[in-house]
Amino acid sequence: MSKPAFRHEALIYGDPEEFLAGAVPFLRGALEAGEPALVAVSRRNTLLLEGELAADAGEIRFAPMEELGRNPARIIPFWQDFIDVEGERSMRGIGEPLWPGRGAAEIDECQRHESLLNVAFSQRPSLSLLCPYDGAALSDEVLACVSHSHSRVTSRGATEPSREYLAERDCFAGELPDHPAAAEAFVFDSTKLFTVRRCVERVAEEAGVASRRAADLVAAASELAANSIAHGGGVGTLRTWREPGSLVVEIEDRGTIEEPLAGRLRPSVTQERGRGLWLANQLCDLVQVRSSALGTTVRLQTALSG
Repeated sequence: MSKPAFRHEALIYGDPEEFLAGAVPFLRGALEAGEPALVAVSRRNTLLLEGELAADAGEIRFAPMEELGRNPARIIPFWQDFIDVEGERSMRGIGEPLWPGRGAAEIDECQRHESLLNVAFSQRPSLSLLCPYDGAALSDEVLACVSHSHSRVTSRGATEPSREYLAERDCFAGELPDHPAAAEAFVFDSTKLFTVRRCVERVAEEAGVASRRAADLVAAASELAANSIAHGGGVGTLRTWREPGSLVVEIEDRGTIEEPLAGRLRPSVTQERGRGLWLANQLCDLVQVRSSALGTTVRLQTALSG
């Protein structure tokens, strides 16, 4: 008997009852089939599921999505770890990367993440993912994009195949919003990597970033600047500025990133490339990457509080 294909479906719910009506049968089906199940949703929805499942909730692993998914690029490694533990067994997961209150940049990265799930796990037929979306709180524009990354969508109790599903999407395409005209900037080469570090240290201190988080941002920026030297034409441009609630560091160069999952898969011991973006995703609250034949821009964000 052939294995089923990787399933990546969405659940648009209008209230807690609709959420439970879609999520609980999915999880009970896993329990009845003896399949491991992993749930990473908002705290509110975790409590709803635990209450509805009662004693059965102890058979399911729960993880705090608002913590692990703050940077959406960390979510694919989370599911990969689940697969690595369970091996070839059929397994189910519920993931809610886009909860109400996310900013515009986070929403964009969550949508790109949802598309990249199809790339990351297309060869993993043992995995079924259900992604809930709060239809009462999220905008119509956001909800309209759900059908692009999920092969089937459940809404108002009805499940239908998505006519707008895109199995492949260039998630590096597009442009980031313009940086402020007053952003601090300078061009660096291999002789100025120390200056990159000092600059990021200074702007983090001036912005009031806690010392440990500032050190993380410096390390991420340093790795990416080194990547620019090695793979981006030998030079790059560093820009820094503040946005409401966050400090932004941007590195731009003439290189091109072709691996769609760059920075989202844990690098192996022998892997030569891809460590810089991986490190940046582990250390920063948000990482945005846009890359084409004209060059690459990586934008790092660190919250000024929290």
